[in-house]
Amino acid sequence: MRGFPDALVGAFWMLGSAFCYVASATILRSLGDTYSPFELTFIRSLIATAIILPIFLNQGTKITIIPPRFGMHLAVAGFSYMGILFWFTAASAMPVADFFALQFTTPLFTIAMAIFFLRERADLVSWIATIVGFAGVLIVLRPGMLEISIGAIAALLSSVGYASVNTVIKSLSRTTSPTIIVFYGNLLLAPISMPMALVHWQAPLLEDWPAILAVSILSTIGYLSITKGITFAPARVVQPVNFMRMPLAAVAGWIFFTEFPDIWTWVGAVIIFLATTYAVQRGTRKGFEKKLREG
Repeated sequence: MRGFPDALVGAFWMLGSAFCYVASATILRSLGDTYSPFELTFIRSLIATAIILPIFLNQGTKITIIPPRFGMHLAVAGFSYMGILFWFTAASAMPVADFFALQFTTPLFTIAMAIFFLRERADLVSWIATIVGFAGVLIVLRPGMLEISIGAIAALLSSVGYASVNTVIKSLSRTTSPTIIVFYGNLLLAPISMPMALVHWQAPLLEDWPAILAVSILSTIGYLSITKGITFAPARVVQPVNFMRMPLAAVAGWIFFTEFPDIWTWVGAVIIFLATTYAVQRGTRKGFEKKLREG
């Protein structure tokens, strides 16, 4: 996409990821609970590794059985397993738009973990933004007024899993390229996810394979698209495009399942997203100003 501003190219990739994730969740919901999330996670790990392998080899990097900082790569794979497993659980069990409303909490959990585990500093305004974001979660869930479903709990646990992945990657990326991190994260995910997949294995019907493959391929491409988008423009620039997941999910839910989120889901989603976007932009801006002072 030569000739276009980097910010526009980054936004394009983020929009592509939104389409991929919504399409993946919609297809997964159509499968329902026919197949265990353990099985689907294992299949996804194999397909993701096959997709990323050519990119990895194209960089001239050699595959080693135990890469440097192996424990960190193993942590990425382990937390990815948690994120993907609960992602599949939630997406198949709750309305598509409600699911993505809760998924907006991933950056909030990432910020909190960076503060506690990476010892990153946060000012009062950033803390307030994070607290406001989690208040938006309460508006979506409305505990005491609505029964909190297994799907909603799984959606939040998925966000915690992905936030943990982000936190480990932030530390690992100081010495390791993103391609190596993504490749080994998916390669190690296969043996981690295999035991439970075998326990819950149900041979997929021939007519279900296209849907299962589509879910795995689309979710992998969605992840790669986010990575690509951030390489073209800072997270604070492309983060607002992420909100497109909400209207896309609402349209998909309405067309395929005659579902449409109520007003409180929209209100909560907007609060979560605005708080997240503000916190991300503030953190990125402060990091940029720090580099200017050090440079």
